[in-house]
Amino acid sequence: MSDTRTADQRLSDLETVVKTLIIFNTNAISTLGRRVSEGNPAIANVIAADLSELKSRSYANIDKGLYDSYVDNLITGITGKA
Repeated sequence: MSDTRTADQRLSDLETVVKTLIIFNTNAISTLGRRVSEGNPAIANVIAADLSELKSRSYANIDKGLYDSYVDNLITGITGKA
């Protein structure tokens, strides 16, 4: 029996994969950043500044607002500050 899934079902699967990857990457990088900077706010601030610089770059074919939002979430995850 063949797998006869609709385009909507396949799109839904792709959306789930993308959301999962985004959440995983954000959590993993935030955890690493927190561990690296633990007990040293200066390191956390340098990491946050480096991440903020990523927002000044431009990329083709992405949602820039969404990208910047992910960067902001990483900064919050590492520094604990919004």
